[in-house]
Amino acid sequence: MTKQLNLWLAFIMAAFLAACATAPASMGPAFETAMVEARSNSNPYAADDTLSGLLENTNLSEDQRARALYARGSLRRQAGDDRRGAVEDFDAMLKLAPEHALAPNAREELAFAQTDVETIEVGLSRPLNLSQWFNSMWVLGEHAEAAGRYRTSGLSPNEAELAKLVAAGFVCEDRNGAAPVYTMGDMRPDLENKHWCGAPGV
Repeated sequence: MTKQLNLWLAFIMAAFLAACATAPASMGPAFETAMVEARSNSNPYAADDTLSGLLENTNLSEDQRARALYARGSLRRQAGDDRRGAVEDFDAMLKLAPEHALAPNAREELAFAQTDVETIEVGLSRPLNLSQWFNSMWVLGEHAEAAGRYRTSGLSPNEAELAKLVAAGFVCEDRNGAAPVYTMGDMRPDLENKHWCGAPGV
């Protein structure tokens, strides 16, 4: 009897370990906390960073990864200004979980994002001034390249552009010795004490 009981216990333990090994990974409550943090962040670029960090986690279940990809794609298609990134996220989400509850929304948003990318890329083939070029590249998601062009141009971004550069971390306040954003033309109050963050190209 004892031998049979030991064999039975060994069988149960082996089955338990096999179930643990094959069970889908999941972050549990920490995932929901990160999603709430991203949704509630008024800075879309910081929210993107939160979702990107979440997607680097290898312990996401398929459902969690699909939801995070959809959330980041939707953010990038709208306030996050990264249409190319949105297309990539929706594509990845649909390949991962084509039958997910959010899949119909993802397909619809993917179509919008693809149309935006195509329209902007056609516009970039035409002659554009710096502001027009900046805004086109920014919406595509080429933030570093767009910021770099303004930085090397010697021109100051307008108020809306400056606000984006500050929110995305390309422009800082009160950086002693750093390159000032204002170099020529009329000085605006919003340009006071604004400097480019980091070294050129960073």
